[in-house]
Amino acid sequence: MTLGSGGSSVVGENFEVLECALKDHSVDSWRMTKRWFLMPFEIGAVPRNFRLLEELERGEKGIGDGTVSYGMDDGDDIYMRSWTGTIIGPHNSVHEGRIYQLKLFCDKDYPEKPPSVRFHSRINMTCVNHETGVVEPKKFGILANWQREYTMEDILTQLKKEMAAPHNRKLVQPPEGTYF
Repeated sequence: MTLGSGGSSVVGENFEVLECALKDHSVDSWRMTKRWFLMPFEIGAVPRNFRLLEELERGEKGIGDGTVSYGMDDGDDIYMRSWTGTIIGPHNSVHEGRIYQLKLFCDKDYPEKPPSVRFHSRINMTCVNHETGVVEPKKFGILANWQREYTMEDILTQLKKEMAAPHNRKLVQPPEGTYF
């Protein structure tokens, strides 16, 4: 089914259901609605908010060994733009045991374009601006070579791997508990 010109369609009706779920501000309503709503879109790309809902569900379940996590900053943000990530530093590095907090911002073009990523916790890494905490896309491969299939989980996992890379694993770090 497509959004044809004129007349009503299943997709048009689905948008009304989605609108009700959005007004409700309930993630559970979104989850129930999206399962029904996505049926007409199975052939094409998943709409932005449903993609973000999938990421939210995955982030809530926990990732791998639990050293990387993420979730929404504000549960009332119906556009799902502002996210918080956490990385526990990798073993055998200066980051070991440290807890790093990050902010991710998914603009209206996500997932076509990558989110902006900024460390809230102070960190010394070659791909992070030392004054702002911004992860510089040109210096961080996954952002520089962004593909629609990549997720916030992929970004956080790659940042953790970057912490353990030879050029970052022994860099002197700011005092723990300091922030940008």
